[in-house]
Amino acid sequence: MRKSFDIHSIKNLILTSLKGFSQVMLMENALSGGLILLGIAIHSPLLGLTAFISSIVGTLTGQYVGADKPAIHQGLYGFNSLLCGIAVILFLQNDWRWLIAPIAAMLAAVLMFYLSKYLVRWKIPVLTFPFIVVTWLGLLAAYTIKGLHINPEFVASSPAKWNLPIEGTPNFFLGLIKGVGEVFIIDSLWAGSLILIALFVAGWRFGVYAVGGTFISWLTALLLGVDAELLDLGLYNYNAVLTMIAVGLLFDDKRRFPLIGIFAAATTVPISAGMDLLLYPLGLPALTSPFIISTWLFLMIRRAIVRSL
Repeated sequence: MRKSFDIHSIKNLILTSLKGFSQVMLMENALSGGLILLGIAIHSPLLGLTAFISSIVGTLTGQYVGADKPAIHQGLYGFNSLLCGIAVILFLQNDWRWLIAPIAAMLAAVLMFYLSKYLVRWKIPVLTFPFIVVTWLGLLAAYTIKGLHINPEFVASSPAKWNLPIEGTPNFFLGLIKGVGEVFIIDSLWAGSLILIALFVAGWRFGVYAVGGTFISWLTALLLGVDAELLDLGLYNYNAVLTMIAVGLLFDDKRRFPLIGIFAAATTVPISAGMDLLLYPLGLPALTSPFIISTWLFLMIRRAIVRSL
């Protein structure tokens, strides 16, 4: 009995941790999470392993602090943690990063727990806010602590890249695939392709929202004069993809969604440029902050519309 209970518990832990990968894209689907993990592992086996361990750490931390059981089962305590684990491996370069990754994952889960209690009063979803807070504070600490070394290949996006003359013709499909990969801070066609497949596996709407969000942000950035290379890298559409999915899931009135979703996705482009300008002096990346700002903004707009009706 004890052995079967342990096997059942381990199986549930693995499935829940895989759901954490899908929850990054606002889905609850272990199969989709497995495809996303596979994409990350193909890009970098060690990065995939770290992400999976970080998701497990976040899930176990949620259980330890007494988080809501349905939220834990849905993978909501794994997605911020695995993103933090990925960020540690990519942004730092020292022998301690393998130890720092699970610590960052644990901190993200604890922050998720307390923020959930606070923001639920205003019916505001936490989204990837814990990931952003932990990563930004970690990078600021790394700039001042000698034992922590920033990866020399990591360069915060520069506002100088905004309004550059467009050189060449951007490739929409390349930007789409790389853009969904950039949600996980990964520049990989393999990872992006499997993540896009994972979206359609979870439901055709997720895939359509991803394509729609990419097109809207791609067109908006193109009209505003973003360099074609940045569009091909997907740096101006991954926040739009998340925002399009979030707005599509959180807005109940389907008649309003097409217009509101378009506006929400489009706003992530100037917000991304503004966040780059604001954070560049600090040496910090925008990450998914434009997604959070745009989604929260349109949730407040939705609430104002509902109240006025």
